[in-house]
Amino acid sequence: MISFRNILENFKDMVFPVRCPVCDRPVYYYERKEGICSSCRKELPLIRHNRCYKCGRALDTGEKELCRDCRNKTGTHIYVRGLSLCTYNDLMRASIYRMKYQGRKEYAKAYGRMMAEQFGNAIKRAGIEGIIPVPLHPKREYERGYNQAALLARTLGKETGVKVYEDYVIRTCHTPPMKSLSTGERQNNLKKAFKIGRNDVKLGITIIIDDIYTTGSTIDAVAKVLIEAGVSRVYFISLAIGEDL
Repeated sequence: MISFRNILENFKDMVFPVRCPVCDRPVYYYERKEGICSSCRKELPLIRHNRCYKCGRALDTGEKELCRDCRNKTGTHIYVRGLSLCTYNDLMRASIYRMKYQGRKEYAKAYGRMMAEQFGNAIKRAGIEGIIPVPLHPKREYERGYNQAALLARTLGKETGVKVYEDYVIRTCHTPPMKSLSTGERQNNLKKAFKIGRNDVKLGITIIIDDIYTTGSTIDAVAKVLIEAGVSRVYFISLAIGEDL
């Protein structure tokens, strides 16, 4: 028997269809929970094996423990370890662009579920007490309408049962886009860009969530303020990470 709730859901799908984050076409009803076409899921550049032990970047061989970037920065990253769902190739670049700048908020639900599917056990083993999305400056979030990292974090938190603290760290500086900056410029760009937004909650082990990991400067800047606030260990998960060049 078809319920009134199902009728409403079907009507909602017709008016505001959930779009696949890969092909951007509306997903079929039976794929709505996944939020991604079954065929398109096979196209995602998921990182499954041979990860960098530090940042989770895909490695071309299991003989190496660290990617080139982490080998050059041994001992300098503030976070303990990170994991990334996909390699940042042309497909992911286009998908993330639509999610961030073309209003495809539903992509975050599909990707957040995949993060939970891939990393849920690791999150439990690490004893994560709180999920911290990388914050946007209020002006940029107002212009965009949402924070894509927070959307990813909400779904990941819902799927894993770990509480999300969107206001635990806030962004105080409206910094320019990072994608065109060098590593040194990124680090200078982020100095004093973040601060603790609330002192009524004390966390011991946290995980930072972001959409793209490039050099790790943003993750380290957020991790720094968390450690200074008394957090003992900081991990991260990103949706995508660059290749090991």
